[in-house]
Amino acid sequence: MERFPVSLSIFDLKALLDTSRLLVESHDPDFIINNLLLIAMGKVMSARAMVLLYEPIDDQYRVVKSKGKLSWKDGQAFKATEELTRLSGDNASSSLLAAEVVPKSLYDAGITVMINLRTSERHLGYLCMGGKVNGIHLNDAEKGFLESLVYMSATALGNSFLVSEIKKANRDLDLKVQEMHTLFDLSKEFNGAIEQDQILRIFKFALLGQMLVRSFFMVAYDNELITSSGMKKVPNPDELKDLFASGETITEVDDDLKRKVPCLHENKIEVLIYLNYNEGQPVCLGLGKRGGGQSYKEYDFSFLISLGNLVLLSLQKAYLLEEQLEKKRIEEELNLARAIQQKLLPESLPATEGFDLAATNISSRQVGGDYYDVIPYNGSLFFAIADVTGKGAPAALLMANLQAMLHVMIPFDIDLAEATAKINSNIFKNTASDMFISFFWGKIDMSTKVFTYVNAGHNPPILFRRKNQTCEELTTGGILLGAMQTVQPYYEGNIKLEQDDILVFFTDGVTEAMNSYNEVYSEARLIESVWTNSHLDATQLLKNIIQDVEAFCDHQLGDDLTLMVVKNT
Repeated sequence: MERFPVSLSIFDLKALLDTSRLLVESHDPDFIINNLLLIAMGKVMSARAMVLLYEPIDDQYRVVKSKGKLSWKDGQAFKATEELTRLSGDNASSSLLAAEVVPKSLYDAGITVMINLRTSERHLGYLCMGGKVNGIHLNDAEKGFLESLVYMSATALGNSFLVSEIKKANRDLDLKVQEMHTLFDLSKEFNGAIEQDQILRIFKFALLGQMLVRSFFMVAYDNELITSSGMKKVPNPDELKDLFASGETITEVDDDLKRKVPCLHENKIEVLIYLNYNEGQPVCLGLGKRGGGQSYKEYDFSFLISLGNLVLLSLQKAYLLEEQLEKKRIEEELNLARAIQQKLLPESLPATEGFDLAATNISSRQVGGDYYDVIPYNGSLFFAIADVTGKGAPAALLMANLQAMLHVMIPFDIDLAEATAKINSNIFKNTASDMFISFFWGKIDMSTKVFTYVNAGHNPPILFRRKNQTCEELTTGGILLGAMQTVQPYYEGNIKLEQDDILVFFTDGVTEAMNSYNEVYSEARLIESVWTNSHLDATQLLKNIIQDVEAFCDHQLGDDLTLMVVKNT
């Protein structure tokens, strides 16, 4: 149809041009719709009219403005009928629809004229009008005027909607930019925080200052409460199952969830946001009402998710930093303990006429529970070797206690068996029930070459007699130190050392060293290694045994290793 029919009068054309200018310059939909109704009703002298706008998301029409006596009220909505859909199709024009094609539901409401509100791109709705008050049908000039007026109004409405969408897009963009700036500033604050309490304090202020949220909680699936504020009580273990039942990232708290998790109702929690923390562990962020009566918008949730992930990442970083600092502190303490422990072992072995000595201690950790000592005193040479159960600092402390007792006992003129009993009773009374010491000690009378010893549950040292190529284990003694109060006495063993005899003292770190096939080094291999290298001096003999053990287990020692070699030259 022609937008300005020839049948229009000069007055009508001028009115349309003035109206067109007025509507095009306005970006207010209410102003455009109100003027459309007033001008249309005034032109044809109609007593009732309304504008229906189509809402495509819900596929419905809504009365946005009505005038006169109508049974349809402003704001009323109804689903788009098949008839209305057909009348508004892509091929439909803006031509006036007379009473005979008006849908019955509208006709019964008093509508006899409908005109499609349509731009060149889409259908916007309908102008619906009743008949003229004098009952006369619309003439061609009136129809042409209305159709032209509706076309101009539809164009103006389309432009106003487009402007509104652009404004909304700009507002959303501004909010996104502001959100990015806020998150960037917060990330700098979080990066500068090294303590978890400081991070959670920043998080609390961000929720309060940015979102006006006064009550919230953040809890992990394993019932670890990360933080909370303004809460009367937090979810208990029984409520967690229902709290984490939702598969949605964002869950609005409904009556059913409030019934299952009462603390949500008690604290007026409105929204739950689910995040991942520490290797995928679920975390729930519960948020109460916003200040000022504001509701949560979609862009608020994207900000909250980003903020939640940021604080969880910062917490994990702080936790790892704390772990690293704690590890460094422990390593420094262990290094100090290692240095102290090394001072407890002989710095060098005494030069003794008639005997060639060598000894070593290799800890599987910074500090260990193995101990050896060589102490010359009053014409005798004392030897001691021990293995405390366990490893690390506790074993090292017990080892230091044993070393102190030995150095106290040796100057007293009591036999080894009696001294061992006193040491056992002291250790039993002053150590935990799960701490034991396998212990062997003995003394060589330098004038008689007689070796007197007591074995308190230790790996028996081996005496190698090169003269007749035999070896024997030194087993005489008693129970482990610290296992029980001394009830049964300890016994001493005595052997006469001959020329070229070799004594080898060791801990189970030697014989129980394991290879990749779960085979142990064993006493048999140790004996074979000693015989193979028996012609060497004590230092080289010890070195070759250690190399053989390390080669066997590919240098992966599972326990502390202590070895001592004494050759009667």
